[in-house]
Amino acid sequence: MARIVIAGYMIRHPLAGNLFAYFHYLLGLHRLGHQVVYVEESGWPSACYDPERGAYGDDPRSGLRAVHALLAEYGVNAPVCYVDRDTGRVEGASWAEVKRLLGAADLLLNIGGVCWLPEFRLVPRRAFVDLDPLFTQVGRFGAEALAEHHVHFSYGVNLGRAECTIPTGGLRWRPTLPPVVLDAWKGAPAPDDAPLTTVANWSAYGGVIYDGESYGQKDQEFVRLEDLPRRTPQRLELALAGAGSVVTERLQAAGWSVCAAAAVSSNVSTYRAYIAGSRGELSVAKHAYVKTWSGWFSDRSVCYLAAGRPTILQDTGFTDWLPTGRGVLSFSTVDEAADSIARMNADYPAHCRAASDIAERVFSHDVVLPRLVETALGSVA
Repeated sequence: MARIVIAGYMIRHPLAGNLFAYFHYLLGLHRLGHQVVYVEESGWPSACYDPERGAYGDDPRSGLRAVHALLAEYGVNAPVCYVDRDTGRVEGASWAEVKRLLGAADLLLNIGGVCWLPEFRLVPRRAFVDLDPLFTQVGRFGAEALAEHHVHFSYGVNLGRAECTIPTGGLRWRPTLPPVVLDAWKGAPAPDDAPLTTVANWSAYGGVIYDGESYGQKDQEFVRLEDLPRRTPQRLELALAGAGSVVTERLQAAGWSVCAAAAVSSNVSTYRAYIAGSRGELSVAKHAYVKTWSGWFSDRSVCYLAAGRPTILQDTGFTDWLPTGRGVLSFSTVDEAADSIARMNADYPAHCRAASDIAERVFSHDVVLPRLVETALGSVA
């Protein structure tokens, strides 16, 4: 078993969906018997979000409480260290202890690329896990540290293939998938009248222009589905952040139910209850993921699947590697989305069983993470 340092973005942004995107790595590696340490650094001024106040600042205590609560809930005894890169102050350990932990580690997993400390070089083997294909490769995130890693993974499974237009920057991007710990999501069947839902940031951090081409966020793709409620009797609900009143009113006028993402994701319990109370997921992807045919699949969608909830998702090219049609249904147009909803509802129990099966066979932590660790350590060609 390996000693693994995980660098991520849980403390600065402790909303539930974001927490689980990283926590599944920590919990999954712990379950596999590895010794895990979590290290995060401050990154930039006012980087710490406090869900209770709905405001940003430099105080990491809200995020630290959220991370420690998850560790305690699942019985994970792992060091959690937060380093303020400007002041040198460390929460959770002394600076000397952080350096000792780094020096004793076998592997650094830098997940998302929003953490980098020069002391990470103390770890003899370093792997970068790209969660945001295209935006990472064109320098929106993690560019300063890409060359500091020995191996590079991406949720852009199609990266490097002819049909995927994301630039590789001369690096070999190895495919990986978002892991999920299945028993974190098991629950009762959804109510009969439950809506299809998703939790999304409307425009996040905005788009980018690369080589004369524009690459955007989910807002550009949701607009294409605006008329969907008129094409299906199925209830459709969006838990949105950053949409604003004009967008919200327009979606509601078109027949969507809209609620605030903050009310859903401000804590872990409400987030899990929201997914459990959904009939399934219906969601678009970021415009950039679709336009580049990235093959990306969502770390949020694997939670729906693990809960036995089918997912109806805009195709980013994941149909090139993931069998679809039961449990996971894909669409590219509003008519295809409506047809997918009808097919799911025509045999809903079978789609729920297929969703659970896909979560177990494809995305479970004990499927995804052993391969990731072996490759990162250089033992898999």
